[in-house]
Amino acid sequence: MASHGKYRFLDLPRHIRDDTYQKVLVVAHPLYLFKDSHSLSVDLFAPEARPRRLALLFTNRQLHAEASAILYHLNHFTFVDTTPSQGNVVQSFLDRVGPVNAAHLSHLSINFPAADSRDGRAVLREADSRALGLLREQCAGLATLELLVQQGNSRGLTAPSQAQESSSSFARDALAQVDTQLRAFPLLRKIIVRFYSGSPTPEVVELMQGYGWVILNGR
Repeated sequence: MASHGKYRFLDLPRHIRDDTYQKVLVVAHPLYLFKDSHSLSVDLFAPEARPRRLALLFTNRQLHAEASAILYHLNHFTFVDTTPSQGNVVQSFLDRVGPVNAAHLSHLSINFPAADSRDGRAVLREADSRALGLLREQCAGLATLELLVQQGNSRGLTAPSQAQESSSSFARDALAQVDTQLRAFPLLRKIIVRFYSGSPTPEVVELMQGYGWVILNGR
């Protein structure tokens, strides 16, 4: 009986099957990705999601491919504060979902790339540069990227500095490097910077808006 029902479903037009996948698998809120406290593996938290919603993925090969495309393309995935190992956590997630599903991803949130001072100039942290590189190489369909400003990566973006000129130069250097990396994404159309810690300085607002980024506070 179950097998017969399965094949009736596959006989339906594709747009009807896609509508079913969307109703079961797509949620209005983000799907939260957490780093396991004892390793770099990634766990998923989906509040208010339907129980056993992922059963569709394990029915047969065709349903798995069709449903996975909807799951990864239409949901918003958020990495929950991955400092300081963002590159490794992103790699772990991409390895887990595989290259086909990674290419379906369209909306992601990660920590804003942090920068450190080196020889008088801002240099993006290696882990964050690596995370951006991985997303650029493996998430060909990424259209919206949210960059989250937390307490650990807000240097030069929110906190006033006694050396104001030095702070301004640091912010300009850091943001220019981030913009250069983001412009290399093939389909990226919307960049949102969401501040969870502090508010951006007027200069940072001007610089970010000059790059065409959308600035939001909190949730």
